[in-house]
Amino acid sequence: MNYRFFYLAILLAAASFVLVPAASWGHGVVGQRFFVESESVEDPFPSDEMDLINYAHSKDGDGNNQNIWSGGISKRLSPNLAVGAEWAYNIIGTTDGNTTRGFDNMGLHVKYAMVRIPEHEFLASVMLDWDVGGTGKQVVTDNDSHSTLTPTFLFGYGLGDLPDALSYLRPFAVTGQVGIASTIRPHNPDSSTEIDYGLVVEYSLLYLQSFVKDIGIPWPLNRLVPIVEFTGTSPMVGGPELILYPGIAWAGRFYQMNLEAISPLNQQSGSGTGVQFLLHLYLDDMFPKTYTWTPFYGVLGGTQR
Repeated sequence: MNYRFFYLAILLAAASFVLVPAASWGHGVVGQRFFVESESVEDPFPSDEMDLINYAHSKDGDGNNQNIWSGGISKRLSPNLAVGAEWAYNIIGTTDGNTTRGFDNMGLHVKYAMVRIPEHEFLASVMLDWDVGGTGKQVVTDNDSHSTLTPTFLFGYGLGDLPDALSYLRPFAVTGQVGIASTIRPHNPDSSTEIDYGLVVEYSLLYLQSFVKDIGIPWPLNRLVPIVEFTGTSPMVGGPELILYPGIAWAGRFYQMNLEAISPLNQQSGSGTGVQFLLHLYLDDMFPKTYTWTPFYGVLGGTQR
């Protein structure tokens, strides 16, 4: 397969919308729908936000304990364009009692929201992610000194269009991603390539109370969002890694917390279950007059939820 066509399609799609005027949308909001931040599947929204703490504990396919502390930050340059960076510190305990620790390769990305249809609670975005080779500790990154580029298509869709007979299904929403990750090894025809994909299903009690029917759920329970994430990685050679993450999110005014189980669905994905936790900050609401400043659009302001 010639992946250059995939890269070209994403670039053309972004270019075709770059001159379209846009209002000042905040993170996770399209129409009357607010999408919570997912922990394992990439968020489709350009945003002014930060993953302050992202912790995951699990076992790999060899039975080694993995503890990963990670974080990330993103900054909008326009209502539809954002750049970001991600980092991770790994602590790997092997079955023979040894422990390896160190930073993984740093990640950088640029994300562009190319389609927004507020009346249908739909958004589509493209993203280019750069895993910067050589920036992490080699024993943690499997001696990977080569960079990886991943062009990705992302979307979010809320079910607010459903008829009145199905009104209690309207709080459901889905987000998803699909991308092609290619390791860059100059002058090496055997560069590795894999397909990365994911899907998130969420049910917002906040949406239920605000736009379907107020059934009297008190604060703070009315801010809960049951969530299930699914991720998959399919290399060109070998079987896929498939993982399910059922859990719950709580979204406040300035921050969000997620708690999810890690459930491998096949042998390639690990030997046991785990757990992950996210503390996510809405920097646009915390610092609406400073952090949301953009070079060409002025101050975008915070998100109204």
